[in-house]
Amino acid sequence: AIDDCFLKGGGKVVIPSGEYLTGGLRLRTGVTLYLLENAKLLGSIQPNDYLDYLKDEIEPISQQERESYAPTIRLVENTMICDSAYPYSRWNNAIIRAINAKNIAIIGEKGSEINGQNCYDALGEENYRGPHAINMWFCENITLCGYTIRDSANWAHAIQNSKNIVAKNLTVLAGHDGFDVRTCDNILVENCTFLSGDDCIAGFDNIGVEIRNCYFESACSMLRFGGTDVLVENCQGKAPATYGFRGFLSMEDKKNRSNNTEKSRHSCHNVFLYYCDNRAQIRKTPGNIVIRNSRFVGMDSVMRLPFGERWCCNRSLDTITFENCEMEGVYIPMQFNCPEKQPFSLEMKNCKISPREGHENMPFIQGKNVKKIYLHNVDMRKFLNPEISCDATTEIIIQ
Repeated sequence: AIDDCFLKGGGKVVIPSGEYLTGGLRLRTGVTLYLLENAKLLGSIQPNDYLDYLKDEIEPISQQERESYAPTIRLVENTMICDSAYPYSRWNNAIIRAINAKNIAIIGEKGSEINGQNCYDALGEENYRGPHAINMWFCENITLCGYTIRDSANWAHAIQNSKNIVAKNLTVLAGHDGFDVRTCDNILVENCTFLSGDDCIAGFDNIGVEIRNCYFESACSMLRFGGTDVLVENCQGKAPATYGFRGFLSMEDKKNRSNNTEKSRHSCHNVFLYYCDNRAQIRKTPGNIVIRNSRFVGMDSVMRLPFGERWCCNRSLDTITFENCEMEGVYIPMQFNCPEKQPFSLEMKNCKISPREGHENMPFIQGKNVKKIYLHNVDMRKFLNPEISCDATTEIIIQ
């Protein structure tokens, strides 16, 4: 139906109420996939059912494309890692995927659902993760609205090298990351709920991002992000998370497609973790990230910038501002390890931060190669010793 719609110039493909088992679908230019009330797509639990796009005769993958994006597969501590920078790799498999498409949409009415069924793939990431729910590369003008994604075998949304993305009124339950964007421009995420087993919103090398009126529960970080001109406002988050991180499950539980056990991690590490690995060449100095008018409860730390670690090794962050925010129940200080040639500045205005019970003696900030810390009307009264430990050259202003 999608193919017919595309070949006739575009339009709407409607999925009625009911449950429909499917392998990988390819969404094409000008097509809207529309799920009526209580329509449910169930992703196959057979990972090879997501490979048909490699044999696509309508928009075939050229030999030049295959050669231009040669995959890198490497073994790390006995775990096979598929390079996600290769758009035609197994890692990018998905229930719904789009490549080089424009003016596309996935819209769901009340009760509509895309269910990944925790598909197990022994050849996938970490030797167990299966396809994403939605994967898009090189796309433009994307609308995502109204549906729920449940038990995605990898990320719920994996969108790379795309622009003009609108995501509204989405719900993500369990699975892994809720919404990942990399090398994308002009992104709006609004009125969404992420009860994620991993990061809620993640990605880097993004320019022009607005995230507003969202609710986060994460078993990793609520925001694991990098970009330029990023605004997060009127959001809330709570820990521990309802759904745990599946990486802590036994291999038997992963093969059985289980969700939570007593061994799953439900704690949330950070409100904000800076992210910048080497899968993309970062186009613009990351900075002007603003988080405001938001409240987060129960996470371990407000923020970390751990430059030099595996997932933070590309181009560091210039500036971030927290304004009119409440962060309750932290027990690890904010930690910034910045490269010497890329110093970092933090601003906090009209914020209230309180420690977790029993951790009132912890320091407030620990920083290396930090250029400036500006705290204006920051309430830290419940800390017994709100120490700021940085280099002698760090400019610290407290008002």
